[in-house]
Amino acid sequence: MSSVTQIADLPTIAAPYSELMPDGGERTTELILGEQKLRAFVPAIRELRLRCAQQDDLTTDPEYFIAANSMRDRRPAAVLIRRNLELEACILLFEHCRFGVGLGVFRGGDPAGDGLIAGPKASRAQYVHLAVQSLLQNWRIFGVGVVMRFSVDRCIELMGPQGKYRMFFGTNPKHVLPLPSSYRALLNSMGPRTRRSLAGKRQRLENSAKVIFLPSLEADLALQAMLQLQPSSSPIRIPRFYHARYRLLRQNPEFFNMGMLLPDGAWLSILSGWRRDRATYVDLQMNNMHFKKESLSAVMRAFMLEHEIAARQERIHFVGGTSLLLRRYCQPTEPSTEVFLERPCLRARLFQLVVPHMNADSLYRRVKDRPEV
Repeated sequence: MSSVTQIADLPTIAAPYSELMPDGGERTTELILGEQKLRAFVPAIRELRLRCAQQDDLTTDPEYFIAANSMRDRRPAAVLIRRNLELEACILLFEHCRFGVGLGVFRGGDPAGDGLIAGPKASRAQYVHLAVQSLLQNWRIFGVGVVMRFSVDRCIELMGPQGKYRMFFGTNPKHVLPLPSSYRALLNSMGPRTRRSLAGKRQRLENSAKVIFLPSLEADLALQAMLQLQPSSSPIRIPRFYHARYRLLRQNPEFFNMGMLLPDGAWLSILSGWRRDRATYVDLQMNNMHFKKESLSAVMRAFMLEHEIAARQERIHFVGGTSLLLRRYCQPTEPSTEVFLERPCLRARLFQLVVPHMNADSLYRRVKDRPEV
């Protein structure tokens, strides 16, 4: 057994774990907690992504992950899995926090199961299981939730039967929208209600408010728009999130920003993402909540869809999922499963007292409130 390494005064779990891997080989795990410590491993994680042909999946890039989780109630973390001192897999998670204090509950993966793991595809389920088990051996961690790109049956086969402290919720995410050769063809393929939301409300807003659509914003102007929209958009994020996003935009030329504003310069909406291999990935949209009746989200997406079709893009990936308006027209991807494993202890009971005062979409509350499969 390898020796235990201290990371941020927390014990790193280091154990053989040979029984969890199909080849029976010995692995060790290391918990990296906090943005500063995680940045020290960025080159190694990127080299791993390259070895595993994941360089095109930006959701597993550590800099992207850090920027996406630069929030007051989150602490970025990673579990590094090694074999013979070589980095073999990296599981990206964040710890739920309250007033800067870690609550002992971790989450990984977006609602579609992306952004969770960098590692060999054939053994990703085993690596995630190994990481979860190692976290739950830490004395102060009592809950781990992950969204995995595997079926419920596969997760149960690997992790054990469902029970009070081991829960599985299957989903079939639809978040990839194929694009036809023209915007008119796209509208014609949709139902009348969706067409009214996209085309009708866009035309109404253009006629009544003379809105201006900007298909390309430089990083500096995008930051200005995001900061102006911050107080009037949901969810409300701290300024650090937008400055982290700004650094990401400057470092990655494939990222894009689109904006919509009034003639007086007031921003109504901004949409951002990246393009790669004829696919457009949309991972951020901010809308001014003072214009709810105008359906800014739908109007902005109408502008975006027309622009991307004109640019001969072939599909839109809505990172993390999309609203019902477009979801019904999206293609399903691999089945995903939300898994929550809990270690019963006094800290878990105390945490339940904190949940009512936390954000309503906290993982712990959603898992506890959802019916079992």
